[in-house]
Amino acid sequence: LETLLLTLPQHNLTACSRCASASRYPSTCVQEHKSFAHRQREHSSSMASSALLVVLCASTACALAPVKAPASTQPKNNILSVPERIAQKRQELGDRLPFTTEQLDIEEDTTTIGSLEVPSVALGTISWTPEKERTGFRPGDRMDGKVGTEEARAAVATAALEEGLTFFDTAERYSVGVGETLLADALADGAEYITREMETDVSVGEAFLADTLAAGEEWFMSAKQDTVVATKFTPTPWRRGAQSVVDACEASRKRLGVEQIDLYQIHMPDVVQPGRFFGFVECKDEEYWEGLARCVELGLVKEIGVSNYGPSLLRRCSKFMAKRGLKLASNQIHYSLLARNKGNNQATVDAANELGIKTLAYYPLAMGLLTDQGDKREGALEHYAKGGTGFIGFPFLEKNQVKVPQGGVKPLLDVLRAVGAERQKTVTQVALNWIMGSGVIPIAGATTEKYVRDAAGARGWRLTADERRRLEAAADALGFEFQGTFAKRVDGKFVGYGVEEWRLD
Repeated sequence: LETLLLTLPQHNLTACSRCASASRYPSTCVQEHKSFAHRQREHSSSMASSALLVVLCASTACALAPVKAPASTQPKNNILSVPERIAQKRQELGDRLPFTTEQLDIEEDTTTIGSLEVPSVALGTISWTPEKERTGFRPGDRMDGKVGTEEARAAVATAALEEGLTFFDTAERYSVGVGETLLADALADGAEYITREMETDVSVGEAFLADTLAAGEEWFMSAKQDTVVATKFTPTPWRRGAQSVVDACEASRKRLGVEQIDLYQIHMPDVVQPGRFFGFVECKDEEYWEGLARCVELGLVKEIGVSNYGPSLLRRCSKFMAKRGLKLASNQIHYSLLARNKGNNQATVDAANELGIKTLAYYPLAMGLLTDQGDKREGALEHYAKGGTGFIGFPFLEKNQVKVPQGGVKPLLDVLRAVGAERQKTVTQVALNWIMGSGVIPIAGATTEKYVRDAAGARGWRLTADERRRLEAAADALGFEFQGTFAKRVDGKFVGYGVEEWRLD
């Protein structure tokens, strides 16, 4: 373009084939050539913009797209679809899991998400990761999780089933695209182990079975709970129209090995907009809602929900579903004692309660800050643990600074410890129970067997109103709330070309 413009003044107007009258009207010829150059410049600029948009979309695709699971990680003995051999074992053993008398009261601590009956504590699997040698590295959720082997995942699933924690949350994007498959396999392994142990251990199996049968069928059914799995659809620029939701739902259903997905959720509002740089924004939220509705009508899912929706968007979506004769069942947000006011979290819970929508809480323990070792955390969480300045997002941006008063989270932990000591409960259990007492289901991280059994102890009891007031007062007095870390902020997501943010207001 620069060469063309530089040579234009020396152009032989008389010899111009584009304008035979150039010698008579040279100004006209010059004007036409300038117009031609301008059109060429606009065309080239448009091509450059289009190319950049393609690059941004490709980067987004790499960051967000679920990957096809390797053949070695395809679902095997999926308990969700009840393989015949496991179903036969269960029938022989009275269709039960090894619940003890001590756990009976805990098993009655359930709640509902629409038509689904679930434990009052859910387990999250975002940290579950495939073995690196099987998949290599791809952008996505963490590759160095604590549950990175098949044996570790099976142990966690076994502990969860033994404790009656039978509600699991995953997503098509988790575990670099194979999270649903990993969960299906782990549940199968866990259930098979339990049934095999019950089959061979006469001292537990036969004696316990005799006692159980003596207590009657009704007792039996009250102690038994079905496994419930929730998964999520990821909004992306190339997913257009309601059919994209239906297609993704079908793919998730096959990866989980189920006839129907228990709870199908939209992972976040449609914030991934690479065209925003060029003034082009195409919001597809309502198209995705239509897709959720079709999933219900096609019988692919039992209940539908959303995630990271604030009060306004939640009301809009609920109204949309009501017009279709459907009910929105859930909304999943960041919520804990360290996340109530600053991000409009409590207002979102209140709106959901008003609409009859169940709230699910991720980061219920604020990435480990609300545990007994919370005030000893280091690295990206050190400023929360002890006080100081940290960042969410790029460090050189002042708006991403998080300033925490000296002492950090310790004053709140001291109250959590005191309440726990009075009740003979752990800090984790008290923190989760506070969420449960708010009518919200905490999604505890299923990273180790120890953590799963600790989370299970949050069930079967509730904090008093006075205890809740003590905890809330201590949390409010801290002078800060948890906003995530540099790599894992609570109000944004890395989407290839950068971080897109949202607000619950």
